[in-house]
Amino acid sequence: MKYLTLFLFLLASAVAQEPVSPLAAQIRGLIDEYENSVRANTQKIIAATTEEEKNKYRSSIPSAGPCATKMMQLVQANLDKPDVVKAVSWLVTGAANFPEGQEALKMLGTTFADRQGIAEAVKQLEYHGLPAEPVLKAVIEKNTHREEKAAALYALGAIHFKNFDASADRVSGEASKNKALECFQQLNTDYADVTIQGFKLADFAAKMLFEMTNLQVGCEAPEIEGKDAEGVSFKLSDYRGKHVIVIFWGGWCHACHGILPLMNQAAAQLKDKNAVVLGVNTDIESEAKKALADYQVAFRNVLDNTTSGPNTSLYNLRNFPTLYLIDPKGLIAIKNGSLDAMINQVNSAK
Repeated sequence: MKYLTLFLFLLASAVAQEPVSPLAAQIRGLIDEYENSVRANTQKIIAATTEEEKNKYRSSIPSAGPCATKMMQLVQANLDKPDVVKAVSWLVTGAANFPEGQEALKMLGTTFADRQGIAEAVKQLEYHGLPAEPVLKAVIEKNTHREEKAAALYALGAIHFKNFDASADRVSGEASKNKALECFQQLNTDYADVTIQGFKLADFAAKMLFEMTNLQVGCEAPEIEGKDAEGVSFKLSDYRGKHVIVIFWGGWCHACHGILPLMNQAAAQLKDKNAVVLGVNTDIESEAKKALADYQVAFRNVLDNTTSGPNTSLYNLRNFPTLYLIDPKGLIAIKNGSLDAMINQVNSAK
């Protein structure tokens, strides 16, 4: 019985460990070599005892360029092999700003458009903007694999959503909105169960659909509610009748540090203008209180506790800091605008 158990264990282990091809091993080796060099440099920055020494290592972060060159050579020599898809995916996501990354992007829309295994790379094209649209359309048209097709629909929808959200041209914005809706509706109808890296694409799409419908200028601002640093509960609607400048921020966010003194000034300047400044802080509670003290924050904050807290998630935050101006009726007057524009609008209000 003991030997039978051992035999079954060894058999299961052999089945579980699929053989790695020489090409896959080469690709993994190149990626590991580059990533290990970056990690080693990061450790030197952490261990450095002076700012001068830290800056020395910050200026010598290894470039992805040499790895990209070698990776493209592997791709071009192995175009017909399934494992080469991993190399193309790495080039698109890890070397996007290099010529090899741009070439790999073109390949996704041609040589590899119908291949299985490109879903993760295809999803990342949501960050490439409209130039990636032809590639995504090619994948949608040619690929018969559910994960890849769903990833392309999601990425194309996300690109048009962001274009709609940022567009100053109403006609262009409306066209992008319709294209985003079309992609997300097909995703929800035919691919609602598809996940990439453990996350359902349909869930991401649902947040963008909510934002297109409920988080635009003229919409009633969704309720923001929670407890402040003293543990007192309050809501955005408590300030109905006033202009409210809302800032989503965190002490972890370096880009937020510079605007906090300006928000303090705005809070002081606007208190006689029927306006207030409110914050939604995204640090864990102990760090939130430290950040409020360190930056001498002079306006009230809801503590959301994480960047995926209830208010931050409801407003589908993608960048920090993000500012909203809510008018006295509770309608969104400015979304993700500048503080100066918001102050000017408050000052000009009758």
